[in-house]
Amino acid sequence: MSKYRMTLIIGGQEINIPVLPEKLNVSSPGKNELATVLELGEVLLLRKKGLRILAWESFFPAAKAPYTTGRIKNPISIVRVIQKARDDKDPVRFLITGTDLDCNIRMGIESFEYEERSGELGDLYYTIKLYEWKDISPKRIALPEKQEEPATVQEPARAKDPEPATKTYTVKSGDCLWNIAKQFYGKGSDYTKIYNANKGIIGANPNLIYPGQAFIIP
Repeated sequence: MSKYRMTLIIGGQEINIPVLPEKLNVSSPGKNELATVLELGEVLLLRKKGLRILAWESFFPAAKAPYTTGRIKNPISIVRVIQKARDDKDPVRFLITGTDLDCNIRMGIESFEYEERSGELGDLYYTIKLYEWKDISPKRIALPEKQEEPATVQEPARAKDPEPATKTYTVKSGDCLWNIAKQFYGKGSDYTKIYNANKGIIGANPNLIYPGQAFIIP
């Protein structure tokens, strides 16, 4: 149980859920339809499922306790990060690790409420609901510019030491820069190395990467 973790990644910042909720509500409403067909009567038309919805309630403690997991951060600073992502309409990434139900989903914050209770100064109790988020913006493909090179006289080839091969990585579904950095460097916080080396492909938002993109790993 000690390895079980729930994490939110917001703008490259990893927010550990220090007090695991008693229950995590997960739903994926169906979009099936009922129709009446001549001679057959009522039939069910199968459609693609709706967006996944996750909801839970817990609290952010002001101090470490036997029931907490990971590093404890200032509760009000966590609340501000979550509120900013919601107000700025930025997607977040939700992770569950340490279980067969490993989860890695990009989501949007639908609702977030919190309160401070009498006798528990500093602890902030909250409820949160997340909806699965799918990027529908046009995909950008960066093509290298073709440059004309002046004609040169070809010299005989000289033997030289081979240059080290450039290490690359092709993005898969569910990937994020944080996880790719963990894979290559052992630390997710080193994602900026990959982002800075591939800004021309990724663009202004390091959270928006797409399957099939090839990144240079510096």
